[in-house]
Amino acid sequence: MDEIAQYWLVLKRRWLPAALVFALTTAGAAAWTYKQTEIFQAKGQIILKKSNKTSALLSSAAAMAGGGDLEGLTGSTPVNTQAEIIKSLTTLKGAIEELKTGKYANRREFKRLDKYSKKFELFIAQLKVTSVKGTDILEITFQDPSKELAQDVVEKIMDVYIRDDRENQRREAKAARNFVSQELPRIEGEVKQAENELRLFKEQYDIVDLPTESVKSVETITNLNKEITSASAQLAAETSRLAGLKNLFGGKDAQATIQSGLVSESPGLQKSLKELQEIEAKIAIEKTRFSDDDPSILGLKEKRQALVEILQKRFSQSLVGDKQFQGKVVEMQPAGLQGNLIADFAKSEAQRTSLQKQISALVYVVDAYKKRMSALPKLEQQQNALGRKLETTRSNYKTLLSKLQEIEIAENQTLGNSRIQTHAELPQEAISPKKAQNIAIGGFLGLFLGAATAFMLDAADKRIKTAEEAKALLPGYTVLGQIPIFAGQKQLPKIGKSGRIPGLLVLTGSGGIEAESFRMLQTNLQFLNADDSLRALVVSSSQAGEGKSTIAANLALAVAELGKRVLLVDADMRKPSQHMIWRQGNYEGLSNVLTGQCNEQTATVEVHPNVFLMTAGVIPPNPVVLIDSVQMSDLIERWSNSYDLVIVDAPPLTVAADAAMLGSQVAGLLFVLRPNVADKESVQYASEIIAQSKLKVLGMVLNGVNLDKQHRYNSYYYASNKDDGNARSKILSGSAGNRE
Repeated sequence: MDEIAQYWLVLKRRWLPAALVFALTTAGAAAWTYKQTEIFQAKGQIILKKSNKTSALLSSAAAMAGGGDLEGLTGSTPVNTQAEIIKSLTTLKGAIEELKTGKYANRREFKRLDKYSKKFELFIAQLKVTSVKGTDILEITFQDPSKELAQDVVEKIMDVYIRDDRENQRREAKAARNFVSQELPRIEGEVKQAENELRLFKEQYDIVDLPTESVKSVETITNLNKEITSASAQLAAETSRLAGLKNLFGGKDAQATIQSGLVSESPGLQKSLKELQEIEAKIAIEKTRFSDDDPSILGLKEKRQALVEILQKRFSQSLVGDKQFQGKVVEMQPAGLQGNLIADFAKSEAQRTSLQKQISALVYVVDAYKKRMSALPKLEQQQNALGRKLETTRSNYKTLLSKLQEIEIAENQTLGNSRIQTHAELPQEAISPKKAQNIAIGGFLGLFLGAATAFMLDAADKRIKTAEEAKALLPGYTVLGQIPIFAGQKQLPKIGKSGRIPGLLVLTGSGGIEAESFRMLQTNLQFLNADDSLRALVVSSSQAGEGKSTIAANLALAVAELGKRVLLVDADMRKPSQHMIWRQGNYEGLSNVLTGQCNEQTATVEVHPNVFLMTAGVIPPNPVVLIDSVQMSDLIERWSNSYDLVIVDAPPLTVAADAAMLGSQVAGLLFVLRPNVADKESVQYASEIIAQSKLKVLGMVLNGVNLDKQHRYNSYYYASNKDDGNARSKILSGSAGNRE
């Protein structure tokens, strides 16, 4: 908070230059703003469609033909590309030329358009094409001093872009149609070739439906295997049964047993067998009687042969097969149980033979199916390849036909890939200069520069600006009083370059804050002079203009109010001022006394009850000689004995050595410092002079202090208005230790 207060004090001290800089900066910004040419901005929007139908059709057609891809508008081409197309030389030059030859052919804006066409970068600088984030909308803006031209330029650019886009689409559609028309016959031939290849393949391998055939084949093979298994089991059973029957017939073969069975079941064979048996018996009897060559035996043998042939023929008619009749007559006459067994044997043999043939047939069929099954994957692969080829060519053909129709429609339509979303409107307000904004910026800049000026001036100003700075600079000096800025001060006419000198403020009975501050100074000095050793003091400052003479005069009045006799001596024989403060002549004074031109009584005047004044007198050529004289020492000693207090008004310490010499001759030095007048270098130099001269400093008086901010000092002031010693004692203790 203390730093903020310090900043505020700086601004308050330097308000005039800060205000001047602020006013000049703000006025300059306003003047510059109003001198600027007004610039108007027109804005329009174009929305882009999400697909370029013609380009997409052409791209798909080229892809089917095995050619390259044709890029579409969106999906593969960003919206920013279209923004660059709008800003292309072709589009913008076309728009400018149409405006020049059209509406603006005989108008004053024609020169600017012609300048744009010659210096195209100027036109580009005024144009902006941006995409609206998250949309397919392009925003076109143009700036120009003419609001109408700005609007027309935006409209014309959008018209030219959309017109060119439509023309490009028509050209693409025409190229696509020609391309598709040329490709259709070739694709149609590929479809027919694929259909023929698939048909020949199916005819060659007798294929109807390979997936169904594969499933059915698996099922058939499974069923056949089941039948083979069943037949094999039956064959094993019949074989076992047949072996048992053979044992019953003594191991005869099947053919003989069957023949016996056939004979027993056929009456004709039975009759022939009986006849054959009878002939066999006669031959056996006759052989006992005759030789083999006997005609009767030969006749019987011929007859026997004829019967055998008859039996063979009848065997053949009885489906016995090509087996020859064995001619064993006795074995061919079964009857009863033997006949039934022979019948079972014959049936079993027939069943076994049938089962063997059935199994062989089933195995052959299974092998055939397996062979077909092993060929099915390859056939299916070939069929799928041919089917895919056919499907692809058919799909391409259908797609190409469809695309051809769509392209013909697109070629005849008037819609493009873009349309105007928002037309450019006539701008009503200029975008530049922004008067309010510029003036506001100028104001803020003025505030900143004004504050910076104030702080720079304050930093460059080496003067002590506040009482706090004075106290910090001279920490060893006790503050005996703080004299406020005179609010209603009396002034005298100007004297040369010294300006107006304040008059006397401490008058008998006056009670203002200014007069009371001198009384407080007198009180503090009184407490310092408790032993009554302070009979003479010197009042000086670091430089001229700090009000030391006014302090001395008013201090004399304050001391005189207590009934003490006070001598005020103006020892500043370089620039005296006490005679002006007291409205006295300066014909006889200190210089005259020291040079012996007059005596002390003549040069001393009682200007106020108990206040005696000795002016500086005629200004000598070398005042320091008079000050540093025995006569001056003797005068001070006599005055100290004759008056209660001698106050010597000496020149500034940094101007001449007078003050240091006078200070060594009195009890002490009262140092006057005025903020905003005294600078740090002068004060430091004065303090060095005091230290080198080993002068006793009674204390410091701060003159021209702004007490409006010093509330504690004001409270002291009101307390000091009381005359009792206790109150004054409190004031003294508070003032002596005060560093505000």
